Amino acid sequence: MTLRPIQAMALLDAGTLGGLIGPIRVGGGKTLISLLIPYVMKARRPLLLTRANLIDKTKREMRELAKHWPIPNFIRIVSYELLGRANHAKLLDDYQPDLIVADECHRLKNLKAAVTRRVTRYMDQVPATRFVGISGTIMKRSIRDYAHLMIWALKPINAPVPCSFSEVEDIGDAIDEKPNKGERQVLPGALLTLFCTPEERLEKDQVAAARKGFGRRLIETPGIVATSGEHDIGASCTIQALECAVSPKVDEAFRILRDTWTTPDGWPISDPMTLWRHARELAMGFYYRWDPRPPDWWIQPRKEWAQMCRYILGNNRRALDSELQVINAVDSGFYPEAKPILEAWRKVKTLFTPNTVPVWIDDSVIDTAARWAMAAPGIVWCEHVAFGERLAWKTNLVYYGRKGLDGRGRPIEGHDPATSLIASVRSSGEGRNLQAWNRNLVTSCFTSGTEAEQLIGRTFRPGQPADEVTVDVIVTAIEHILAFEQAKKDARAQEEKLNQAQILNFADIVFPGLEEIMSRSGPRWTK
Repeated sequence: MTLRPIQAMALLDAGTLGGLIGPIRVGGGKTLISLLIPYVMKARRPLLLTRANLIDKTKREMRELAKHWPIPNFIRIVSYELLGRANHAKLLDDYQPDLIVADECHRLKNLKAAVTRRVTRYMDQVPATRFVGISGTIMKRSIRDYAHLMIWALKPINAPVPCSFSEVEDIGDAIDEKPNKGERQVLPGALLTLFCTPEERLEKDQVAAARKGFGRRLIETPGIVATSGEHDIGASCTIQALECAVSPKVDEAFRILRDTWTTPDGWPISDPMTLWRHARELAMGFYYRWDPRPPDWWIQPRKEWAQMCRYILGNNRRALDSELQVINAVDSGFYPEAKPILEAWRKVKTLFTPNTVPVWIDDSVIDTAARWAMAAPGIVWCEHVAFGERLAWKTNLVYYGRKGLDGRGRPIEGHDPATSLIASVRSSGEGRNLQAWNRNLVTSCFTSGTEAEQLIGRTFRPGQPADEVTVDVIVTAIEHILAFEQAKKDARAQEEKLNQAQILNFADIVFPGLEEIMSRSGPRWTK
């Protein structure tokens, strides 16, 4: 075995500089980098963070790669999910890692999440700790997603981003695809002077020009190793809409949803995010409901406690990271204003047990996915567990759900490539090599450029033996088109900021435009 150039460069920079940020394309060889980093950096207590769904897969690959490479056998592998739990709040303090390697480091982008708070606190308390962050999609939409990661890895003196929170916010408001306050109120200004060429400063789109200059500044910084702007997969990629006719029952359900903000059974919807979620479910032919519905005397205290808990987590200085820690703090006498709200919730909490069930109103999308899977081997990607289970029941195809395992505990990578399969986006949409297939069916359109890059990258990656990878995306409602349009905007912004080719920018796309969709009539196509 030999290292790829990008792997060699990453190991060289990490060993020389004592840290690394690797925006390395999906399929670029990040797993081997993450396992060799502790050896190169001579770490004594290395900690490798990865997703819970990828723990078993990482351990299998570690055993195999250790036959060929000097991979330390004392690397401690911990999931982001485990580190985020209240009963593991002291894990970092107890283990005292001298090196933290974050695989899929975009999992640490949210500074308010419990796991990110804990890593932040540890890095502040033990600043000599070395940090390596690797991801094919390090940024979702904003510089805010990765500025703190670069400061951890390269320390304030070498990081190519400001250390001041307010300055990061200003840059984000100037060049992000979706500014923090909705409409863009901060213009690129000095960023054009600092980072852009004279030709770029003359471009009509000043925001795009600033992104390019800022992105060039990032990837030219020692300690940041990124794959080049061009892709080298050796295959083409086609993304096309697969429009699916649905029954009048679905149109009627959408009419009720749009006009009355209620589900088909009359349950009121309180906010736009819940409305969006239910619309994406109805577009698949079903919706989730609690059966039985919770009584008001239970749901109101639950809502009030959730609001108070979110407020405390967002405004506390006591290193609280989770709901359980907030409860313990309130019980210890802190936040007295929250005590009566907590007690009101405790009185009713155990008197009702939520039971979520899918309610099916139409199998049109299920039948479309079944015909697609029977036509030739491919992967049917499912956002909703209910959809994957129902499709598996109707077709006898294997459904790989939690942790990328089937009902018998077998991993998705071992599936026969001559047959189709059903895969959970949540469990298998990142970190897996599924290049044995070159056909994909996305049953519920990806909602961001990051999700699209990761999901398509399972099959469209170096080593793909086929000449073409196809991604069919089922379209049944305007929410699918809006999601796809946003994903394309995200991909464009990410490519400009990181100078890294995004699949949505160079793939052949056959998709109806937003103008065409808005000219259609009916509740599925109008909001």
